[in-house]
Amino acid sequence: MVAIALVLVIEAAVSSNKVHPGISVSGIDLGGLTEDEATATLAKHVSKTQSSPITLVSGNKGWDVMPAEIGGSVDVTAAISAAMAVTRESNIFVDMGRRWKLYFSKVDMPLQGSVDTAKMDAFLFDLAREVDVKPVNASLALENGKIELTEHRDGQAVDQEALRDHLVPLLLSLHSTEVEIPLVTVGAEVKTEDHKPALDRAELMISAPVTLTNDEHSWTVTADEIASYLELESQVVDGTPTLVPVLSSAKMSALFVKMEDAVANEPVNASFKSDGTKAWVVEGKPGERLDPEATAEALTTAALRTTARTAKVAVMEVEPDFTTEEAEAWGVKDLLASYATTPYYGSSNRQVNVRITTKYAENVFLAPGEVYDFDKVVGPRTPERGYKTAPGIVGQGIMEDVYGGGICQVSTTLFNAAFEAGLEIVERHNHSLYINHYPDGRDATIAPPGKNLRFRNDTDHYIWIRGVSDGVNTRFNIYGTDDGRKVKIKFSGFSYGAGRTEETVLDKSMPPGAREVVRSGQSARSCSVTRTVTMPDGTVLHKGPEVFKSYYPAMSKLIKVGPTPTTTTTLPSPTTTTTEPDGGGGGGGGGGGGTIVTEF
Repeated sequence: MVAIALVLVIEAAVSSNKVHPGISVSGIDLGGLTEDEATATLAKHVSKTQSSPITLVSGNKGWDVMPAEIGGSVDVTAAISAAMAVTRESNIFVDMGRRWKLYFSKVDMPLQGSVDTAKMDAFLFDLAREVDVKPVNASLALENGKIELTEHRDGQAVDQEALRDHLVPLLLSLHSTEVEIPLVTVGAEVKTEDHKPALDRAELMISAPVTLTNDEHSWTVTADEIASYLELESQVVDGTPTLVPVLSSAKMSALFVKMEDAVANEPVNASFKSDGTKAWVVEGKPGERLDPEATAEALTTAALRTTARTAKVAVMEVEPDFTTEEAEAWGVKDLLASYATTPYYGSSNRQVNVRITTKYAENVFLAPGEVYDFDKVVGPRTPERGYKTAPGIVGQGIMEDVYGGGICQVSTTLFNAAFEAGLEIVERHNHSLYINHYPDGRDATIAPPGKNLRFRNDTDHYIWIRGVSDGVNTRFNIYGTDDGRKVKIKFSGFSYGAGRTEETVLDKSMPPGAREVVRSGQSARSCSVTRTVTMPDGTVLHKGPEVFKSYYPAMSKLIKVGPTPTTTTTLPSPTTTTTEPDGGGGGGGGGGGGTIVTEF
């Protein structure tokens, strides 16, 4: 034993800076080489291997790939250090034991290195895109009225984990080789046998015509038409994806259009009626329309029968745009106010204007907070809309025929209805002429763009404005929900100002001695009407008592005269005579100042 130990000590001294005999790295014998010699020897072999490709094969295709391309990196220094340390990493007695064993059993050490995971993953992904073959599901297709079955084909995919496990050791070895790419079978989700029931089903559906019925109507759908409506829908049947033949409602749209008129019943919107004392809701009614989806399903079911291939057209209920429930929620039920102006005949044209304006102005619903704008609601006064020429006041109180003359009877009547209903008056103007057949201080002129009638629904429910006129008698009713408001009205009486004067002006175009009253004129007068609207709890609405003032300015009686033999060519000075206050004229109203305004 002493002799053996002595030999080992001597041997250790001799190979102190060398790889011990019997040690190799990845099959390369490095025993007896110094560290530098071993490093050079191993580096030479590594360089040769790293410059040689690994060949991957699948079937008759091959791919050459360099180790570095897929993330392989060999550390020669680390491998040599590990080889040198085999007999130099413990105490002398352990190391002597290891050297002794090397005489009888050689040691081959692996290469040291690493694999770049990201590069390996990218390589495997790209390889799979080239090698993988997607499976083909079995399918059914309609060709020239016949059902064609395409059989399924299984696919294949690279077993990336298995290939990775095989490549990693190769990247850290000195042996280039050919590698068979491991593959796994990817089965088709829909097998050929899965479609056999669907094929039988489709062939039955197109085997004979089907009849659709609805009451006294019927439509025959031929076998060819059924085939044109056929669609193969992917469904999961008993846990297995498969195609199911159905009839497409979209493809049947042209047929449904032909059937719609015979099938459909239009819904009826809820509406309102009134009798002059109250209003109520007329119930709406749902309608019926053809249900495309349900009818297609019914046709599909009938087509799957060998006999009694008849189906009833399916309908669906259609709610009206305005339901009974919605109408009742509006709260239009109580008569809030009713007002009729004193009958006034006027001309036949004026009566036409009053009638059609009332129609334009009425049957209006105002939501809570909404403002009624008379000029916008009624619209332009044009012959295209049925208006005639009738007296209206133009400029300084001169009566002339204008389109829409007389409609102030409508605006005045509506104003008074809103006034007595206690609604908020947003805008109201008196006529420039006092009109004795209108309530004192409560007339309302329309003279666009400066004068309009506007009022707001300041209740918590909708209001309904109804009007009726024969051209002579005009009345407006306002319906809503009575919230208990009370209206108190007080008239101030008239205060009179300057009296009416008389003015003549020469008109050479008139016959000698002729006279024409152009303007009746009036004395100045003014008045006010105070309205107090009170809620049941004592609250006074509209910021307290409201004062509606009216002023009718003095206007001279204007007379045009023709020339006389003694009349000079110059205009005579007006002859002015003061008279007592009078009752004024009739018709509409007008403006003043320098701007010509037409009141209707």
